[in-house]
Amino acid sequence: MERKKSERQDARTATNYAQIRRTIIGRVKHEDIQAPTDGRKGVSRPAGPSSVVFARAALSADGLLKFVTEVGKTYPQICHFRLMREHAYILTDPTFIVEVFANSGRHTMKGRALQGAKAFLGNGLLTSNGDAHLHNRRLIQPAFHRDRVAGYAQQMAALTVAHEMTWKDGMEINMSKEMSELTLLIVGRTLFNSDLSGDAREFGEALVHVTQSMNARLLMSPRVVAIDLHIRTPRRRRLLENLSRLDQTVQNMIDEHRALGDVGDVLSMLVDSSDGQDALSDEQIRDEAMTFVLAGHETTSTTLGWLWVLLAQNPQQAAWLHEELDTVLGGRSPGLEDLPNLPRTQAVLHETIRLYPAGWIQGRRLLADIEVGEWTLPRGAMVFASPWLMHRSERWWSGAEQFRPQRWITLEGAFDEDAPKVPRGVWFPFGWGNRKCIGETFATTEALLIIATMAQHWSPQLVDEQAPAPLSGVVLRTKDGIKMVLHKREPLAELKQGVGL
Repeated sequence: MERKKSERQDARTATNYAQIRRTIIGRVKHEDIQAPTDGRKGVSRPAGPSSVVFARAALSADGLLKFVTEVGKTYPQICHFRLMREHAYILTDPTFIVEVFANSGRHTMKGRALQGAKAFLGNGLLTSNGDAHLHNRRLIQPAFHRDRVAGYAQQMAALTVAHEMTWKDGMEINMSKEMSELTLLIVGRTLFNSDLSGDAREFGEALVHVTQSMNARLLMSPRVVAIDLHIRTPRRRRLLENLSRLDQTVQNMIDEHRALGDVGDVLSMLVDSSDGQDALSDEQIRDEAMTFVLAGHETTSTTLGWLWVLLAQNPQQAAWLHEELDTVLGGRSPGLEDLPNLPRTQAVLHETIRLYPAGWIQGRRLLADIEVGEWTLPRGAMVFASPWLMHRSERWWSGAEQFRPQRWITLEGAFDEDAPKVPRGVWFPFGWGNRKCIGETFATTEALLIIATMAQHWSPQLVDEQAPAPLSGVVLRTKDGIKMVLHKREPLAELKQGVGL
């Protein structure tokens, strides 16, 4: 009897996994598999590293970061290399970057990595192209206007205070996991009006595994991703389980919103749109929601993890930040109205993003020939620009490898994104044009409130003297997180001692 029951359960499970497999493979749309490729012969192409050099770099966890860094040193404008069987280019001249990513953006589509990511994320803003992307961006944009983000700020600050109350002096933590759980809670509450506190750890672990699976398939074409996911192995079974868990959580939130009606958040806006002329299907709503879950917390949590590392490594800069927080806030929780009065906090965040841009590389596939300098980049070619490379180049930044948040401060002591005076095309952490991150204001507001809250009361230190090395992936990650020890600090203590720079 028990055996038959077990067999029926196994049959149902196999059916569910088969359905999930068909669903995620179906997300790799036919038009992406049939995207144009550059197969022209006799085309004059710039010099670049050999395909062997690139292949070796791709096999190493930190190889791609070293690869683009070396490209920047060797090729001051542009280089060509073979990406599998395709022709690819890396732009290292800011005027070339502006021409392709900004001026000619309408003649490009998302690159290989994000097209393959459709199998996991669906056809949301991060992965969609053309009319679908433009339609959904216009639909969602109002949810991220400054006025709407201002309404989220109080919840961001309150959730941060609640989270730091779980910290204890001397506690050893994985800062990557701490920041991931906090930002996931914030995304759930602000964008979806959902309390993920009970699901944060399990949901977060599933999200980490799915992200790791995306990282492992970063260089696969959409066609290869689809074939790969057909293969049945225990590892892929676990991937399907985690995808199912993420899908079910998001679907539960959608169902709750249909029952509750408009509660003024992003998910309400998406659900309400399903009743209009330009209705979104349930699948489209799920895809956008999943995109915001990933992009809305993974990039911010990664940035915050690196910020804590930099403060631990640079105690003078940490004291400079603490002096501002103690003076302006005096131990109280920050609000949105405080942020303009925290230029050093903004500078610390921007300097972290400069050194550790979460989106370390951006890629496009060309839908038409594009001229850059003396070169013609053919239709179908893959073109890349790397914030990691441009943000760390001594050509544009004095002391490029050093953590100097003061570079973002004017002589009058104000924060100014233009203070470093770098050419356009050097600083682009959030992308370009209609592909610029729709949640930039949300993400920066969230990060600033978290820093201003936690850095007043805590000065975490690294467990190991050597900081974790950055690894390339969908975002700039670490292998095993960031292990730190919490040290309680008293607001105003350093100020009374006259600490400053």
